[in-house]
Amino acid sequence: MHKIIDCHSHLGDIFASEKNVVYKGDVPIDPSQHDPFASYSEGGFKGAFLDPDNPEQVKNVIDMTAAVSYANTLSKLSRDLDESHVDYVCLYPVAPFITFEDYRVAALVEPRIIPFTSADWRIEDGRAIGSQLLADAARGARGLKIHPILQNVSLRDPRVEEAVALWAETGLPVVSHCGVNSYYPDDSPEAATQNPAYGNLEDFMYLVERLPQVKFIAAHAGGLTGGEAETLAAHLGGAENLWVDTTFRSAEEMRMLVELFGEDRVLFGVDRPFGGTQASVETAFEAFGKGTELSEKVMYANMAKLIGMA
Repeated sequence: MHKIIDCHSHLGDIFASEKNVVYKGDVPIDPSQHDPFASYSEGGFKGAFLDPDNPEQVKNVIDMTAAVSYANTLSKLSRDLDESHVDYVCLYPVAPFITFEDYRVAALVEPRIIPFTSADWRIEDGRAIGSQLLADAARGARGLKIHPILQNVSLRDPRVEEAVALWAETGLPVVSHCGVNSYYPDDSPEAATQNPAYGNLEDFMYLVERLPQVKFIAAHAGGLTGGEAETLAAHLGGAENLWVDTTFRSAEEMRMLVELFGEDRVLFGVDRPFGGTQASVETAFEAFGKGTELSEKVMYANMAKLIGMA
C-alpha cells in the first residue's frame, strides 16, 4: 500500500477568535448540536452541503465552524492520522490568527506534520512580506497559504503579486482558498475582519495567469457551490502552473477532477477539522481504487513532488 499525504488541513483555531487550543486535551463538541461537517463526511460528500437560502442551516454551519475549530487539538489530529493511516499532513496556517511558527513547533511534537507558511497582510510592504516568507521557507515551510477571505486581502492587491513573485524562488507551491462564503455571524465583531467577496474564482485565475512561474493549488478545486471546477478548467485547464485539491468532493467529483485537469494535477486533501479524515480517505479509494497507480498519484506522489519530498 502506498503512502498518503493530506495536502490540505488545519490545526487549532484559524479564525479571528484566536482560541489557543492546539495543546489542549480532547475538547468535546456539544452532541446536542447537529454537526453538518460530520454528516456530510459520513455521507461521502454527496449532494449540496447546505442550502444558502435556509437561514437555520447557514447559522448551524457558522456555529459549528467555530465549535469544531475550538476542538481542533493536536491529540485529535494524531489520532485521526493513526486511524486513517495518513502518513503526512500539510497544515495551512492563516496569519495573524495562527502562523507558521505555531505549526513549525507542532511538527516537532508530531513529525507527520508538514508546515506551510502564511503572510501577515497587515504589513504594507509587499517586498518585506516576501522576504519574511522566504525566511520561513529556509526554516522548513513547504508551501504558502493565502486565505483571501479570512485575511481580508484581494488576490489582485499588488502586495500579493509582489510577495508571491518572491516566493517563486523557493519552487514551492502557493495554495489559495477559492469560494465565496462567510465564516462569522453578521452581527459579530469578527465579521468585520473578513471579506467573502475576495474568495471569488476570477481573482484566483487572474493571479495564476499573472505569475506563470508560480505553482498554484486551487483549494476546493475552485469552490464548492457548483460549477467552479468546470469554470477553472475551461479557463486554465492545461496550465503548467495549476493543481487542484479534492477537499469536500464525492468520489464521482474526484474522478471528474482527474478528467478535467489530468491525473498529475489532482491532490488528495481533507480540510480537517471540517472534512473527516477517514471519510476522505475512503472516498478517494472509492474514486481511484485502493493501492492503484492512480490512487498513489493523487493521494501521495503528486503532492510529494510539489513540496520536494520526491
